[in-house]
Amino acid sequence: MEPKHIHIKDYNYPLPEDRIAKFPLARRDTSKLLVYRHGDISQDTFHHLPDYLPKGALMIFNNTRVVRARLHFRKAVTPYCEAPHNTLQEASQHVASPLASGGVSDKPQGALIEIFILEPALPAEYQENFLSRGRCSWYCLVGNLKKWKTGSLHQQIRIGEETVTLSATRGEAHGTSHQIDFTWDTGHTWAEILEATGELPIPPYLNRKTEQSDLTTYQTVYSKIKGSVAAPTAGLHFTPEVLAELDAHGIEREEVTLHVGAGTFKPVKSEEIGDHDMHTEHIAVHRTTIERLIAHEGAAIAVGTTSVRTLESLYYMGILAMQGKEDLHVEQWMPYSETTTSEVDTCQALQALLRYMDERNLDILHSSTQIIIAPGYKFHIVRMMVTNFHQPQSTLLLLVSAFVQGNWRSIYDYALENDFRFLSYGDSSLLMGPSPNGPSPNPSTREGSGNNQLGSTSAVHHTPLPCGGAGGGSADGGSILPLVDPAGNVIGQATRAECHNGSMLLHPVVHLHVFNEEGELYLQKRPMWKDIQPGKWDTAVGGHVDFGEDIHTALLREAREELGINAEGNELVQMYEFHSEREHELVYAHKIVYNKEIKPSEETDGGRFWTMQEIRDAIGHGILTPNFEQEFMRLFEKQ
Repeated sequence: MEPKHIHIKDYNYPLPEDRIAKFPLARRDTSKLLVYRHGDISQDTFHHLPDYLPKGALMIFNNTRVVRARLHFRKAVTPYCEAPHNTLQEASQHVASPLASGGVSDKPQGALIEIFILEPALPAEYQENFLSRGRCSWYCLVGNLKKWKTGSLHQQIRIGEETVTLSATRGEAHGTSHQIDFTWDTGHTWAEILEATGELPIPPYLNRKTEQSDLTTYQTVYSKIKGSVAAPTAGLHFTPEVLAELDAHGIEREEVTLHVGAGTFKPVKSEEIGDHDMHTEHIAVHRTTIERLIAHEGAAIAVGTTSVRTLESLYYMGILAMQGKEDLHVEQWMPYSETTTSEVDTCQALQALLRYMDERNLDILHSSTQIIIAPGYKFHIVRMMVTNFHQPQSTLLLLVSAFVQGNWRSIYDYALENDFRFLSYGDSSLLMGPSPNGPSPNPSTREGSGNNQLGSTSAVHHTPLPCGGAGGGSADGGSILPLVDPAGNVIGQATRAECHNGSMLLHPVVHLHVFNEEGELYLQKRPMWKDIQPGKWDTAVGGHVDFGEDIHTALLREAREELGINAEGNELVQMYEFHSEREHELVYAHKIVYNKEIKPSEETDGGRFWTMQEIRDAIGHGILTPNFEQEFMRLFEKQ
């Protein structure tokens, strides 16, 4: 189905009021963590999140900070106009009292007017606007607008020892908002004015007033850049301790800024999502972050849907830069347009952004996006996502569905059945998405002369390497592998992703079985973050042969990287073809007797020697990987 014709009613689910978390847990990282791994669902506690992430991966955080965006004024009472008796009562159901020491006078003076700032108008840049002194303008939502037809609103606030008079004047309509001009009679910055009189907005579905504790709990511990009217709530679970554990696990961290607007709570009221208008969100990304993305082959783990939208928008901004556009704003349906769905390599798009910034001498890319990510969207950068549980019939639920290939309902059913807490202050999930569907040209092949041995490049046509790299593996599918015939002769090349996407392209791998003098066999334990067979015991050494590499060199490299051993003196046991649903491998299975110290890589969860009888007893009980079980039976039980 074309994404525009998706019916939002198909993304509904029952959400009882008592499942909506009204307050956070006392300790952020003790919340529940649902782990979704390609159809398999389990649960853990959030502070164990680093255990599920691949070491060396790049994790992206949104460092926006929520501002006190709600301002309350009272319209002066005039003798010829009396407000209805229920005006204040009705308004009070939707707004809360200011927390500031100054704020609105307790003495009623007329109709209550709420001004909710959304987006800076003058100055238009966020940080410049917050530093304004004396005056600034914002596009705002206005509550009880019918009671504010003309004139200015005024309130007096206290900042330290000074009394400040803040005035608001209504300007022209701007879509569903209005431009409001603010003036004040002291030298304080607009940021200081908001801190003194504004109220931190909390989501309307919490159905409660803002409390003092929200000033801390509704901000991420890494928030820095003021501008949001709602928190990037997936980040609320992180503590300094979890961040330290990420660092200890070798996870690289980068930050982007996307200022979350009130549109994040905007319900989809149209029957089809094609009639729903996405709100514009402003982003800022440092040059170093884009460079780091390129170094990681254009792959990242996103913390929250705001980081997802930022990262995926960068890809399309790169396409706009390649087209020579000056304005890199991403329109809502751009990802689904025929003119932009032609394949562009992710790193090529990111490199185009760097050229765009170089030409304009920019260290920070400022732009905006209206991207809608819905089923049918193809992800370019995000490989894993940390996110909370979202409202029924929302665009955020559409994004989740797109990422898990339509399997959102089983995730949400599991969460409801297992007492997960929902929405902003609720629990979270770690979603592992599909393998990236990057550029998929037919692998370039040329028939060899019949004696073109593995590692020879004389008969192979070279294709451009992704991200400008030359060799080296990557978990995201960007490395180049040789293609071979059943005899091991090189006949072409393809990316790792192309070899693993069900294409059945035959490519070589090396296995090494390590025995000690007692005849015990060393097995490694796969870490929990692995996509395939997490937590199970597997062959001691296994890996792909890189393009241009011979079997012997590949085996020595893998043994050194995975076990820290010198595998000289190994013996080839058997060469055979292995088929799975995803790939077709030519396996070179070796063995070696080794009695020196083994130092397993951090990429594993360690290992140990097993007796042959221990292995036989474990077969068929979900302890060992199926691939190892098959190879063990093939090599050592049929001799």
